[in-house]
Amino acid sequence: MNHRNNFLLLLTGALAFGACVKTEIIPEVLEPTLRLEPSSVSLTVGQTRQLTGVYTNAQGEDQSNLIQWATTNPAIAAVNAAGLLSAKAAGQAWVVATVAGGFADSTLVTVVQNDNSVAKVVITTATSVLGIGATLQLAAKAYNASNQEIPGQQVSWSSSNPLVLSVNPNGLVTGQSAGSAYVTAFAAGVNSLPLSIQVLPASGLSRSGTFSGNMGYSVSGTATLQQTGNGLQLILGSNFQASSGPQLGVFLAKTASGALNAQNSLKLANLIQNSGMQTYNVPAGVDLNDYDYIVIYCIPFTVRFGTAQLNN
Repeated sequence: MNHRNNFLLLLTGALAFGACVKTEIIPEVLEPTLRLEPSSVSLTVGQTRQLTGVYTNAQGEDQSNLIQWATTNPAIAAVNAAGLLSAKAAGQAWVVATVAGGFADSTLVTVVQNDNSVAKVVITTATSVLGIGATLQLAAKAYNASNQEIPGQQVSWSSSNPLVLSVNPNGLVTGQSAGSAYVTAFAAGVNSLPLSIQVLPASGLSRSGTFSGNMGYSVSGTATLQQTGNGLQLILGSNFQASSGPQLGVFLAKTASGALNAQNSLKLANLIQNSGMQTYNVPAGVDLNDYDYIVIYCIPFTVRFGTAQLNN
């Protein structure tokens, strides 16, 4: 009996492995990432603040020592080689962290004379995607350096590209043409962080693509990423078909090939069924244009069964 049980275990393992052996297991390849925190900081004159920069290379190794620090206005905010920020005079400046190869991230620094001054302006919105002709009402709040709200501030607005996205004096934005633009709010001479808003083509608030198989696996049919009142949904069409395999997952991905990881993809769920229409909810905070591919992925063996590129 023990021999039989051992044989069944080996056979089960062989069958599971056989479902994914048409291609070699792809080694995980990471994309280099640079992250600077916080995204904004408010200080009074004379204060200091340590900024945190983290850079990891394509092998996932921490090489934060390669970060170079600079500021757009050292007379307002100075930064040393270790990322220590010093507030020199009232005003605003950007601290920029860079690594050779074109990687960069930044922090908006606001310096004020005292705690009664506006030190931060924050735009609030429920979405960052609009259709052409659609409108969105924005609001903004002002805070002091202690992060206490200062009510009653007069707010003004601007758009980086009014031909794509216009904004009126009351913060009402209107999608004018397909593309993206930044909206900025101003209060008491202090700028908010720019808010990126995507304006989608008149075809609607959705992106679609058609699956193709990978390395001998068969995946076909359509995939549609659809904006709804409650967020995003991924809909696999009634013509969807996929090869069988162990623990197939449905992923949003930023890359067209290679292994998936936390930097370049987001798992939605395990595949519900290998054919027919099915719907998957996308986590809150993900925008329609954050990912360009839908991938059916064999999780245990890091193999793409099929990929659909979403249209723009």
